[in-house]
Amino acid sequence: MVPSLAAIAGALALGALSAASLGGSWWLPASLVGVAGLAVRAAAPAHAPALLIVAAVAAGGAGHARYAAQASRAPPAIASAAGPRELTGLLREDALVRGLVARFDIDLERLDGAPASGSVRVSMRAPAVPLREGDRVRLRGKVERPPAVAGFDYASYLRGRGIHAVVAFPREWERLAPGPPGPGAWLRALRRWATGNIERSLPEPAAALAAGVLLGERGTMDRDTAEALRVTGTTHLVVVSGQNVAMLLGSVVALASAVTSRRRAALAGLALLPPYVLLVGPDPPVVRAAIMAVGLVLASVTGRRTPGWLYLVYASTAMLAATPSLAVDVAFQLSVSATAGVIVLAPALRDAALRRLSPGVAASLAPLVEVAATATAATLAVVPPQAAAFERLSLIAVPANVIVAPLYEGTLVVALVAGFAGWADLVASAAWNVAALVPLAFLTTAEALARAPAASVPMRVPLLAGALWYVALGWAVARAARWPRPALDPHAGRVPVGRTVGLVAVAIAVWALALSPAKALARVEVLDVGQGLAVLVSDGGRAVLIDAGPPDGAVLRALARAGAPRRLDALAITHADADHAGGTREVTSRFRVDSVLATDRTLRALPVAGRVLGLGDRIHLGARTTIDVIAPAPASVGGLAERAPNDDSLVLLVRIGERRVLVAADIEADAEAWLVRSGQDLRADALVVPHHGSRTSSTPAFVAAVRPRVAIVSVGRGNRYGHPAPEVLQRYEGAVIRRTDLDGDVSVRSDGRRLWMHPAAPRRAPRRRRAGAAGRRRARCAGASGRLYCAFSPGAACAATHPETGAPRARP
Repeated sequence: MVPSLAAIAGALALGALSAASLGGSWWLPASLVGVAGLAVRAAAPAHAPALLIVAAVAAGGAGHARYAAQASRAPPAIASAAGPRELTGLLREDALVRGLVARFDIDLERLDGAPASGSVRVSMRAPAVPLREGDRVRLRGKVERPPAVAGFDYASYLRGRGIHAVVAFPREWERLAPGPPGPGAWLRALRRWATGNIERSLPEPAAALAAGVLLGERGTMDRDTAEALRVTGTTHLVVVSGQNVAMLLGSVVALASAVTSRRRAALAGLALLPPYVLLVGPDPPVVRAAIMAVGLVLASVTGRRTPGWLYLVYASTAMLAATPSLAVDVAFQLSVSATAGVIVLAPALRDAALRRLSPGVAASLAPLVEVAATATAATLAVVPPQAAAFERLSLIAVPANVIVAPLYEGTLVVALVAGFAGWADLVASAAWNVAALVPLAFLTTAEALARAPAASVPMRVPLLAGALWYVALGWAVARAARWPRPALDPHAGRVPVGRTVGLVAVAIAVWALALSPAKALARVEVLDVGQGLAVLVSDGGRAVLIDAGPPDGAVLRALARAGAPRRLDALAITHADADHAGGTREVTSRFRVDSVLATDRTLRALPVAGRVLGLGDRIHLGARTTIDVIAPAPASVGGLAERAPNDDSLVLLVRIGERRVLVAADIEADAEAWLVRSGQDLRADALVVPHHGSRTSSTPAFVAAVRPRVAIVSVGRGNRYGHPAPEVLQRYEGAVIRRTDLDGDVSVRSDGRRLWMHPAAPRRAPRRRRAGAAGRRRARCAGASGRLYCAFSPGAACAATHPETGAPRARP
């Protein structure tokens, strides 16, 4: 029997949902509730007294009227304030940076100098100093309505977040002095402290995943990873949700129970809920879980045994009554649907699976079956709202969620340890070298599953189809309720703990061996950071990073892929453009950088202090590898005192024994001409093509002076500049050309005499060019790792062994 209060609460929620999905007048949900109540009364009069039916009908109409009243409320003035405006407001949360662009939402304080309310979404070029939650900014730009997006009601999505206008690339902006700290200032400081500990303890993209799971931080997760999570239907696992609240409460109760009674331990956990909600932000899933947790804990303390689904009904109804617009909030819909699936559907799936096993086997596998049933139930329950919101259906969501569920729990544990103990060097080192394997395994699994054929298909889900889906799930649960509970053998052993620990140890050892970089060769790795440049030079245990890429943190993910050490001997910034220097702050805050090196002009524009590097200086990475500065020219030379910033770039020549790699930064025709005239030996085995292959660089005279066997273009996929220019690529005819937008990270490796090139796994089929000149034969070297190498050695001979293992290779 459904309690009267739950029936009334459900009717109110139905009224709000019907107003959001069907519209119409208040009498529609009232009529639906009345018909349902009369049907129940006819079947079982004791379960539906007349007074309860009247109360439920009134609640249904009230829920509809409440939603309609909020929807008809006049929008704030900013919604109709189109045109050039001056806006002042506070950032809701840290700015999200993608490439060179920062996006953030501000809560308005003033509009054209007058007090104002409402919120605006702003897009602008990312500043050198990141914009953080609570920063006060003033900007002048054109206020516009949200743009139309094909297949997605972007304007409605923004309205659900209280945003009614957008400003794209304001003409002017400034960061204002902060006002007095508000009541949440200390929580923001704690959140940033925990995020900083995570970033200090874990490489990317593990840090972004951990910060998202624990604190709801969007971090620096790249678009490809986010897309893989969306395709596999695992996005809900990488944001703060009710599961975080449940694990926090469970951990506190378990620890506190060791020193006090379970009742007091439960109350201690309950006391921590409000600070945690404020810490991670009052998003709908978190608030819903917190309200449910309060009810469940109080029921446990008072000895009441109340089904969990009742607290879900009460929590959802309370939230809808307070904020009716949640009825169309995707996060709220997914949270409620998934929780309902876990509470109602998961037990039925679990029992159905265990019923097909013998009692002994069922008892042994019960924990694994529980995990699989929970993940499957949550995934099935969110199919209608997920498909309706994103107009796609993941065909591998169920197996993907089952597979990554244990990795998610492990990731949350790693995030907790890193977030609140990562300030200790010992913990940070252990997390970086070992614990990071858990979130990395999570992401690697999701990305591998996302590449499966037809992993996700377009789909529109009509309202009726979604309703029928839930009717089918309800029918399945009702059928399962009639079956007897499975019998478990109490004497059967569970999955052996020792064997599990052994398997985990072996897996960690294999991962460690696979990810450990070889030390035998010196490396020059042109990292794929999108439209920008970052080059890692390493030899033995020493490493120098040349440029830091754009400000979106892409360099952090690239350094993790390259197996960069936590300590960098130097960070050399060639010039101050954002696509080269934008990630400087991220690198210096996440790695131990001994020194930042740049020209005096560049240092003045950097957000960190450093030392001047100029023509003739040399950086030593050991007896075999050095980095020489061969440009820019002195300001007094050849009338270049007023040269353009690009021509003031550092040009660095990496020498590895007899081999040479030239990193030409963004120099253009004037600087190239000076280099040719300077009389310096510009010959290089490999060249990082200047200015991303722009037509303003790579003059024929410069290319002829360098004569590279390998030309590497660091360029962003689909960039708006048209890099690299086709005519520039033609000038490198005869060289092996590699592009980071096609080949990913490109590594040039040498033992001081021979040179190998290692193209990373391409994102799409790369356009490869064969060297045509004599003495530049190209070969494929297959070693123990199974990777492909292009090998070059002096003269016409190709290396006959794998460059790192020494294993012989078959001649082509």
